[in-house]
Amino acid sequence: MSNTIEQAPPTQAKAAAGAALVVSGLRIKYGEVEAVKGIDFTINPGEFLTLLGPSGCGKTTTLRCIAGLEAPSGGTITLDGKPIASADKQLPPEKRGINMVFQSYAVWPHMTVEKNVGYGLKGLGRTDAAARVAEVLELVGLAPYAKRYGTELSGGQQQRVALARAIVTRPKLLLFDEPLSNLDAGLREQMRFELLELQRTVGITSVYVTHDQTEAMSMSDRVALMRDGVIEQLDSPREIYRRPASEFAANFIGRANLVRGEIAADRLAVTADGGVKVVAHEPYGGTGPRVTAVFRSERVVVGAEAQACENTWAATVERVAFLGRHIDVALRLPSGVIRAEVSADVQIAAGDQVSVGVRARDVHFVPAAGE
Repeated sequence: MSNTIEQAPPTQAKAAAGAALVVSGLRIKYGEVEAVKGIDFTINPGEFLTLLGPSGCGKTTTLRCIAGLEAPSGGTITLDGKPIASADKQLPPEKRGINMVFQSYAVWPHMTVEKNVGYGLKGLGRTDAAARVAEVLELVGLAPYAKRYGTELSGGQQQRVALARAIVTRPKLLLFDEPLSNLDAGLREQMRFELLELQRTVGITSVYVTHDQTEAMSMSDRVALMRDGVIEQLDSPREIYRRPASEFAANFIGRANLVRGEIAADRLAVTADGGVKVVAHEPYGGTGPRVTAVFRSERVVVGAEAQACENTWAATVERVAFLGRHIDVALRLPSGVIRAEVSADVQIAAGDQVSVGVRARDVHFVPAAGE
């Protein structure tokens, strides 16, 4: 979407100050199906927040509602304290001060790069618009391509055109709907860093939608992990990885080992099938006796060093897979199979009997599924 803007002096700051966004009790229904079920979150000015989750979790529907492309069934959305959407009243998309970058770059092939980027600057004089376009093209590294047409650009260059077009009008809020999904893996990684650097430079508050955990973890100030129309966890990438709030969060972000059992009286240990005991440094703060111990595969120690860990078990190696930088090992405990990532130099084979260890500081307890 493109916003037309009012006349502004060329000495204006490079970008509008980032705006605060508040989503409160947002519900979105399609007939009898409720796609978004009363979610709440606040985004601070200049913050980069990612809505992450599997297909059908409601993340893109939420983004489109913020943009004004969907109407809420309940709740409110405010931008810098101004209501922009509720069940009773909707501010038109073009009056919200919001721009959106879509999966498809929508670069017009019959226009040059500079005309594509300057399309939304109809409210400016020709000289000021040209200066604004030149400034943004320099910012995204497209100044040498200003006179090229859309058909003469690579996928990465088209993505930069879409970004330049979105920021040239200096919106209060920038929305991204899986903008890198059409790029190959190498270019996608490069564009992640470029996009984040650009967002930091211009200071626009941003909401990013993706199902790719690598994008979410590497780019975001905070991540809202969604599932079935609700927010499962809202936190910094580091905190979600280290302290997931549920089994779903543990499994969706990274590779987690889950050991389900009964919480001990001191709430510092779980006893699982086969008498396997898992101890943590942090006590379990939830309710209910059924608890899951979560620890990451890269935190599992195999061999003699395991004896130094608070959690030490005897295990049988079931499977070994060489993955270049490390070896992925499946280990059979009495409670079930866990995974470990060990150095590629370790000599280990299926059928080996080994010691396995995890430090208590690397264990986190969450409610067992169904609790």
